Amino acid sequence: MLPLKLRILLFTAIFLSTSGALPADDSKIPKQEFGLEEGLLPEDISTFPELKTWAIYQSYELEPDGPYLGLQDSICRMVPESGLRFLLEKPSDTKSTVYLYLDLTMYKPLRGSKFKPRKLQIFVNGKPKRAILTERTKGFQNPVEIPLEPSEYPDGKIYIDLVPSQNSVGRFWGIWDAFVVENRLDEKD
Repeated sequence: MLPLKLRILLFTAIFLSTSGALPADDSKIPKQEFGLEEGLLPEDISTFPELKTWAIYQSYELEPDGPYLGLQDSICRMVPESGLRFLLEKPSDTKSTVYLYLDLTMYKPLRGSKFKPRKLQIFVNGKPKRAILTERTKGFQNPVEIPLEPSEYPDGKIYIDLVPSQNSVGRFWGIWDAFVVENRLDEKD
């Protein structure tokens, strides 16, 4: 397990430098803003091996971080019970619909596990956009797609709020990646 300071620095470096690591064609992908000033706790970030170990003890199977747009780093920002808010910036000169994608942690219950239904509300700039429900026999599709009209982010700022349901005790929900693109992802991506 990495020391807290190193984990925070790695996490910050990854989220603040993702657009520089992408090919030139993807340079318009908004940067993700998770900084040290947030006062991150050890439980605020997790790696795939850490979450996989937790999932095994719960009798769940964890889906890995998706490889969308080359953003797969297997580092997850956990969503506290009180919710998580972050910012993506998109130049507001776009005249057509853009697509917000959220690659969320997804668990599948294994035989004999206790898996209670959980819900995650997704708000964009204060407006409810989507509710994700996961239960024993029903899940959701990653990455979660949310179309946005230019009028929904007139100043180019896209504030995303992830709010777990009241029965979500602990840090069940997490987000691997979040990005905005002008064209929908192909099913192959």
